[in-house]
Amino acid sequence: MAEPVAAGLDFGTSNSAIGFVRGGQATLHRFEHGRTLVPSALFYSDDENRLLFGTEAETCFLADDEGRYLRALKSILGTSLTEEQTILGGRPWPFRQLLKRFVEFLKQDVERREAVALSTLVAGRPVRFSDDDARDAEAETYLREILRDAGFADIRFLYEPIAALLDASDGMESPNLVLVADIGGGTSDFTVARAQGDRSVAPGERFQILANHGVHIGGTDLDRRISLEVVMPLLGLGSETRSLTSDEILPVPASYFGDLASWHKIHLFYSRKNRAEIGDIHRLALEPEKIDRLLQVMDNRLGHRLAARVEDLKIRLGSGDVQGGAASMELPELPDAAVALVDNSRLRHTIRHELETLRRAVGRTLAIAGVRSAEIDHIVLTGGTTLLPAVRDAVATCVPNAALVPSDPFCAVVNGLTKAAVT
Repeated sequence: MAEPVAAGLDFGTSNSAIGFVRGGQATLHRFEHGRTLVPSALFYSDDENRLLFGTEAETCFLADDEGRYLRALKSILGTSLTEEQTILGGRPWPFRQLLKRFVEFLKQDVERREAVALSTLVAGRPVRFSDDDARDAEAETYLREILRDAGFADIRFLYEPIAALLDASDGMESPNLVLVADIGGGTSDFTVARAQGDRSVAPGERFQILANHGVHIGGTDLDRRISLEVVMPLLGLGSETRSLTSDEILPVPASYFGDLASWHKIHLFYSRKNRAEIGDIHRLALEPEKIDRLLQVMDNRLGHRLAARVEDLKIRLGSGDVQGGAASMELPELPDAAVALVDNSRLRHTIRHELETLRRAVGRTLAIAGVRSAEIDHIVLTGGTTLLPAVRDAVATCVPNAALVPSDPFCAVVNGLTKAAVT
């Protein structure tokens, strides 16, 4: 009989990770090839008529296998899409079922590889799924039901920035007031905490939480903004067309590009209605070559591939692995499209509104906590989006006297959740 153990789950917008507790020790689970992170992705294989998950799903997508790729499904939590469905393999699949199947994949991989039975769970959640209180509460209830349906009987939620604080607590030198910023794929969450015990105290008792605050902005929102700025103008965003019924010159509707630039809405772009409308626009467009590219994206279902190009550009800028300080945006799927160069200065300008929202969110968190920015002596940054210099600087400059605490940008949250599962 498999050993019953507790788990900590970080179900992320871009990537997910899970840990478990054995013999009182928190251990991060390793998936195939020793990976601790798997893409939060699904692929319906037309050839095999089945769903694939994580790394296998991404591999099939990148190999141009026949099928349908879905990613960033966590982004539907707190939106009207939660009770909707999509078509896979010619039949409707409720998003609720797809989310459950993905969580089952994570759970079953641990149980199979570790010979354990997971029932008790500490699950991470953003401070805000949605800026609307009612939708936020609905999102947690919805996620709890999915986790329960996936086989977890005892479920406890922990704010993700608090989990990151638990993981980083051993790396602080004489902390007093700490700001935690967890900026992931879908949300940005902030916590202010006051230290109240030394390292002999259990991690969960070392800090008094003074404030939690969050905004519904993350890495996928930056992807969307970059896509709208760099890629979508090549497909007709900002161009004009003649009216069907008069001599009036009209802008090409922006709604097509908004869906195409958003990971969790790309499937909406491929509707028959959109295909017919864009075909009409193409005949009357002032720059028909751009609309021709838009039709190529439509007919060849290139939306997710373009989104992956944008994300890769962002990752390269965050890693600093770019020559001359600029990353090139090449679109081999659209060979006649111009190659764009994006450096951190242009990126900073492109996402300036999101950066200002993050700065305001830090200020709001400090106000809730009742502390001044100068009083914060340590800052913990986690989440892959904090690797971008523009994002890191926007948050860190809000607390100028704070020492940066080393933290794993990708695994701090799951490490903290699993440590919380020990108790």
